[in-house]
Formats: sequence, C-alpha cells, structure tokens
Amino acid sequence: MKNVVIHQIVTFIFTEDQLRAYWEKQRGATPFGRLDDREYMKLAEDMLQHSSHSQLEQHVLGGRWRIKEEAEGNVIAEDESRGDRHVEIIDTDAPAEPRRRMLIDRMREIECPHCTFAFYVRRAVDGRRDWTCPSCGTPFDDTTSQQK
Repeated sequence: MKNVVIHQIVTFIFTEDQLRAYWEKQRGATPFGRLDDREYMKLAEDMLQHSSHSQLEQHVLGGRWRIKEEAEGNVIAEDESRGDRHVEIIDTDAPAEPRRRMLIDRMREIECPHCTFAFYVRRAVDGRRDWTCPSCGTPFDDTTSQQK
C-alpha cells in the first residue's frame, strides 16, 4: 500500500484507498494507477486542502484512525520544497527505514505560561510579545519564546 504522509506540525496520513476514492470522485482523466509520484502527492495535498475539520480527524496520526505503522516503510518519494511542510510517499509493504526527525522551519513556537500549551505561528513578527493562548484563552506577554 502506498500512503502519503504530510508532516505539518500535525502529521496527516492519506491511505491509498482514500486517495483512490477521492480521485474517482474528482473524475480524473488519468487512471489512478498511472499517477506519477508528484501527482500522487499533489492529490493528497488537494484532499488535505478540501477536507473539513471533521474529515481531517480520520487522517491525523495518533488519532482514532491512523497509527504509526501507516507512516512506516520504504520512502518512495518526498517533497521538501517548502519549509512548513514535508510530504512523502511511503510503501508500507516494504521494510521500515530508520526515520529521521522532521524539522519544520519558519515557525515560531510559543508556550502559554498559564497552561503550558504550545502553539506555532508562521511569519510571526519578531518584536511581538502580546499573545492570547488558543487553548485557555488567557492573554500573556511572551518574553521567553523561542524561534523554531
């Protein structure tokens, strides 16, 4: 099975069966089995972009449906062209390769001093220090956040 894994702070897994069903619903001109690696990854990103929050639940690694074994195997292709996203096609039928840690750059990690919830901001203004925690809703002045 060829699953597409998208690492973007949260890791999303789009299984081959899910991608096939999405392709057939889109009525693509090319047969699904003839998509090249670039088209296959683009299809998964399109599915990610057009999924509702409730639909995304079924793709989140560690959630109720996706397990880590679905993101392990032989890496067939990958796209590292963007700093905030890493996309790869993994053949889960092949033996797992040693994993390397995914680093998503151009993101700033900010930790709430009240509830310790960490959130990430893209293109954050360097001088900004006033934040509101998306988890507990408490405003705070951040003087110790780290650039990631």
